[in-house]
Parts: sequence; C-alpha cells; structure tokens
Amino acid sequence: MKRFDRINSIIWLLIALFFIWQSAMIPVGGVHKPGPGFMPFWTAVILALLSLLLWIDASLRKPEEEVKFLSGAGRWSGVIWTVVPLLAYAFLVEILGFIICTLILLFFLFRYIGQEKWWVAIAGTFLVTISAHLLFKVALKVQLPYGIFRL
Repeated sequence: MKRFDRINSIIWLLIALFFIWQSAMIPVGGVHKPGPGFMPFWTAVILALLSLLLWIDASLRKPEEEVKFLSGAGRWSGVIWTVVPLLAYAFLVEILGFIICTLILLFFLFRYIGQEKWWVAIAGTFLVTISAHLLFKVALKVQLPYGIFRL
C-alpha cells in the first residue's frame, strides 16, 4: 500500500503542477477580484499540497498501520451504497432543493456509510448543511436550488 500511495501521490502532484502551470497562463486575480484562473489555480495548489501530504504519510507509515480500504467481501457494496445516493442527490437537488436534499444525503452518509451514532449523524448533518448554506448562499452569494419547498 505504501508503494501505491507513493505512486499515486506522484501522479497527482504531476497533474496538479500541470494545472498550476496552465491556470497561471490566464489571469488569476486576487481574493477580492478573482480572475478566470483563480479557481483552477488554487484548486491545483491544494491538490499539490494534498499529494505531498500523501507522500509524507506513506513514507512515515509502518507496515502494520496499512489501511485496508476496499478490501474484504463487501468492498463493492460500500462503493455502490455511496455512489447511488450521490447520483440521486445530483438528480433530486433541483426538485427538492439544496437544503432538504443535502440533509437527507448527509444523514444517510453519516449514519449508514460512516456508521456514526444517531446524535453524531444528526449533529453533523445539520452542522455541515448550515455551514455549506452560509458559505455558498450567504458569503459567496451562489444561487442554490430552492426546490418545491422554497427553503
């Protein structure tokens, strides 16, 4: 696993560096006046930092600390139970609206995929949904889908 994480980190670092290079060719702008290259540039910078963190983590990890992701008999059922609700979210967010759809999705992910306790799932669901609403709707003034309930 260490070897694969190192290879993945190098691949993602190269992809990030390519996008940093390409997005720097168009006006990046600043925080108060972002240009068309602002989002791709900073997304690529974050991707580069995360790939470096993956490399460091893989280098420092001991063999007994290996993560067994997608291993075992039920590995693909977990993937399917994550992807299907995300696809349903993408189709239903315009109909039900951002808040209701996000509440349902996050509760499902916290409770059934993450196997959190009820109170953690409910608290996390509301905290993340309210934070996302405040960030996108209030701070960034993004038009989020209202849906049929106008929330």
